[in-house]
Amino acid sequence: MTGITTSDKNQTTFPASSIKSLQNGKSLKSSSAQIIDSMAKMTDLSIETATRVMDEFWDYVSNHSGNWRKDTHCLQIPKFGTFILKPRSKTFIQKQKVGKMKFFKSQFIYRDKEGKWTKSERTKARINFSLSPSINLESLPSPPFDPPSTQWIENWTGKGHSRLSSKRRISVSIHEKTEIPLKEVHVLLNFLFQATLSAIKSNEKVNFAKRGTFIKGNRVNFKATPSFERKFGLIE
Repeated sequence: MTGITTSDKNQTTFPASSIKSLQNGKSLKSSSAQIIDSMAKMTDLSIETATRVMDEFWDYVSNHSGNWRKDTHCLQIPKFGTFILKPRSKTFIQKQKVGKMKFFKSQFIYRDKEGKWTKSERTKARINFSLSPSINLESLPSPPFDPPSTQWIENWTGKGHSRLSSKRRISVSIHEKTEIPLKEVHVLLNFLFQATLSAIKSNEKVNFAKRGTFIKGNRVNFKATPSFERKFGLIE
């Protein structure tokens, strides 16, 4: 996938015109555009390369069956946050006094009062998000950020994905799909996380085109777009 090609399977962050605007040094108001611009400038890499890394990160997030934990239905990214599936209505679940739930075909099912597994519109899943406990937005460093260590790449043989940390696993996945050098991917990915946190610190809403919006209130949450939920398999 390139940062310019659009398809239902591989959604791109911007249209080609937006990428060209950034390449020509024009500033754009969208959050994702500003983050991509920061990623490229801090690494001296191209706008298109930064866009491809961001695109593939969101594609990685959308692959629930392949990349999320099967037992807890979450995708944890240390020093950033955790995406997790939860029922749309906590109140409904509490009123039903549900003891056991499990995730089945894109929604939660639960045991009713007769002990039968059942489902409801209000138990359909939604994508939730919480910041890592170690993150204090107010004490975050300002850009430019320090690059992450890439020493592990020198020692990695290309085998044993399950032994890698979550961030490194994502980096390897993006590298294998895009053939962008692994060091470049890993540095861009870490700057993506840092730039996103910095944007959340400064703004009440940080929007990623076609994916969703991080919303800062008493806590930081994520509201997925319908198209992203559809790709994820949560809605028809």
